[in-house]
Amino acid sequence: MHTILASLVIAATSLAASPQDTPAIQPAPTKAPAKAADAGGNAKLASMIGETLEDKSGKSFKTADVLKGKKHVLLYFSAGWCPPCRAFTPDLVKFAKANADAKDFAIIFVSSDRSKEAQMEYLKKYKMPFYTIPFGSPGNRNVKSAYAGGGIPNLVVLDDDGNALMGSYETDGKYTPKNRKSYVGPQKVLAAFPKMRTKTGPKG
Repeated sequence: MHTILASLVIAATSLAASPQDTPAIQPAPTKAPAKAADAGGNAKLASMIGETLEDKSGKSFKTADVLKGKKHVLLYFSAGWCPPCRAFTPDLVKFAKANADAKDFAIIFVSSDRSKEAQMEYLKKYKMPFYTIPFGSPGNRNVKSAYAGGGIPNLVVLDDDGNALMGSYETDGKYTPKNRKSYVGPQKVLAAFPKMRTKTGPKG
């Protein structure tokens, strides 16, 4: 009798699943966060900016959607309190409106205004058809740290890998933002941009 009971205990013990045999409980699937790679070749810039951009009305847009497929991005470092900026801005607005249907580039205003209200007022007053980085966001600081020069206005042309091809500070054909003496102004950059677009094959 004892022998039979012992056999039953041994059999029951051998049937118990060991930890490694127990299927792991899988967590419920969660929605993957939006990746900067969704912006295509502009992933580096999208990562710096953050998830959203705005227009002059304050409407939000997904950064990845704005940058998707763009061969170039023009960063416009400017502020409403800056007289030279106010002098140049109408020319950039005119260019943007003349190319409103273009799909190969985007213009992003990187503000140095002192308040959200001042930033939006500047956009509205000059009817800028640009996107802008939200005031006070980490994206504004990130982009300035990576691409800004020693002063404004500064227009910088990026390729879709985030490389600065040309800007308002230039030495021997290269963008030299840290050298204040190399300032050539935004007009030279804007004048050169149409030819740069042609070389990369603009769409739209």
